[in-house]
Amino acid sequence: MKIKVGTLEHPKEFEDAEEVQLSAWGMTPRMATPKEVMIAIGDNGGFVLGAWDGERMVGFALTLLGRAGDRLYMYSHMTGVSKEYQSKGVGYLLKQKQREVSLERGFDLVAWTFDPIISLNAHFNLTKLGVIARNYFPDYYGPMHDSINFGWPTDRFLCEWYVRPNMQSRVRELAKVDLSNAHVAIRKDGSQPYPRCLDWEIDLEAENVLVDIPSDVTMLKAASMEDGTRWRLGTRDVLQKYFAAGYVAVALIEDGGFRYLLRKAELPDNVFARGHRPSR
Repeated sequence: MKIKVGTLEHPKEFEDAEEVQLSAWGMTPRMATPKEVMIAIGDNGGFVLGAWDGERMVGFALTLLGRAGDRLYMYSHMTGVSKEYQSKGVGYLLKQKQREVSLERGFDLVAWTFDPIISLNAHFNLTKLGVIARNYFPDYYGPMHDSINFGWPTDRFLCEWYVRPNMQSRVRELAKVDLSNAHVAIRKDGSQPYPRCLDWEIDLEAENVLVDIPSDVTMLKAASMEDGTRWRLGTRDVLQKYFAAGYVAVALIEDGGFRYLLRKAELPDNVFARGHRPSR
């Protein structure tokens, strides 16, 4: 399989991107970003990428121009891969092209949101790409009706991807710490295959903090919405309090499960914390 990635140009390509959205998220047609909107974004400061296997589009990425205070950045609103092509490296190729185009345009920051307790997304974003997260938005989109988000609050991390090599190296270095004395914020039981979140404890004096998330929250929700919601509310409380105290999620640790590593770190100013999201 040889995947080609490039910028969308023709109306038919934008129609194909609509179809990728339906497959990637199990959306209904009314939920997809229509071709007219994507064309307008591409012609007015943003860009839309496609990934093709031969003549077939199998992935896309929709990127807008963003502003927080005086800081301009690229905002990655959607990156999706057709269901049968997921976990085959297509998303990574799209993000690398997104990085390349952003740097060509003079931007060193790309931002986007993702669900903090979907471990596959967390692994992709923190481990493979090297993003950081320090802003938490509860129920960001309100109710959604696709197959992934249906039935519970749409909490999101706002992650920051500093795409210049020197910043990438700096972020990677932050994960190289001794975790033997790290504070484990969430206590879980030994239930298999889906441990339950029992309770949690905040220690704002800890140098390093580990915050567990479920290995597969989608399957956990299907097995027990009550247990899934407990994880949602527990991680929400923990992460919001640590972020408010200046901690940053700098890595995802895989140790028989998944844990965010939170630290206080010397990083660019958190421009998104100051009026980025309008009150609702």
